[in-house]
Amino acid sequence: MSPPLAVVGVSWRCANTVVRAQFAALAGEAEPIASLRKAGYVSGAACVTTCSRTEWIITADQPEWAGSLLRGALASRLPDVAPELVQVRAGSAAVHYLLRVVVGLDSVAEGEGAVGRQVLKAFELARSTGVSDGRLHRVWKHVERLIHTRRDEVPGARSLGVQSLVREVLHEHPVKRIAIIGRGEFGQAMERSLKAVAGWEVTSWSRQQLDTLYSELGSYDAVVACTAGAAPWLTIPSRKKHGPSTPLRAGLVIDAGSPPQVKSAPGWTVVGLDTLLARPELHLSESERDRLGDLVTHASTALTSELAAPAPASTLAAIDAERFTFLNEQLPQLLAGMPPKQARRVRQAVGAFTHQLLKRTREAS
Repeated sequence: MSPPLAVVGVSWRCANTVVRAQFAALAGEAEPIASLRKAGYVSGAACVTTCSRTEWIITADQPEWAGSLLRGALASRLPDVAPELVQVRAGSAAVHYLLRVVVGLDSVAEGEGAVGRQVLKAFELARSTGVSDGRLHRVWKHVERLIHTRRDEVPGARSLGVQSLVREVLHEHPVKRIAIIGRGEFGQAMERSLKAVAGWEVTSWSRQQLDTLYSELGSYDAVVACTAGAAPWLTIPSRKKHGPSTPLRAGLVIDAGSPPQVKSAPGWTVVGLDTLLARPELHLSESERDRLGDLVTHASTALTSELAAPAPASTLAAIDAERFTFLNEQLPQLLAGMPPKQARRVRQAVGAFTHQLLKRTREAS
């Protein structure tokens, strides 16, 4: 039996930064997932959005059909995007692909750890917004275990993703002083990565400090943009000499944002995220890659087997029967003699609680 799972979306392998950003904008919307769930084609859904991918993980009785429907719905929302850019993986292929993504084997920088954490956040968000289900919950727990196993058994696989690519580019230029624009989570991760390189002077700047930064640009060799605006907004002015005796070398701007953040940078060499992701991949050692591949294979087999197992319907039926008996036989006796208005409120509260308890039990099964 094919696993009831599909992965639908775009990644750096098939779509550029601008296209991925368009799909990322859909990730926070209820549609088209809400309609597909209402029609019964999709039962659970989570969306993974990173700088290099936007992909929906869905559970469905007919995953290939549901994946095709979701691809069509996404394409209809973005008519200017070629539909063939949207990749659909279903069944065993979806399980194997998802777990490869989780351990970083589908990243430009092999072994990237951040993507696994972002997948976990996607599952958490799906649960909190009520679009998860029991099968997606099982996938979540398998992903969680795989991430822990990866940390324990392949501790050397700690590539830093986009930060590693930025470091590679900076090493190719004569830079010493580097300014990072953006003090969010991404900017802070970039700062930690670049400060680890001996000989580089790295300073982070917020949007509110840009006027001060621009007045000092002549003293910087490179600027790295790590903001998350919805459209290009950064206008980096031409550099001026930082003192009459200071030679002015060619400046480098690295725009690591998705979508692009730099609107213009006259006189600077600009390197965007698409250029970063098109660079030769940063590979793990053969032994690390093989070990991660083995972990994915074993985890795929276990998850496929568990998803194929029938849900514990007898247990859920027994719980539901007990709930029915309590609400209809025992609770009325307990409420006897209570004022009708107060008794009605208690019945409603208890009914809502037991319904939610059964719902949570189904999701976790």
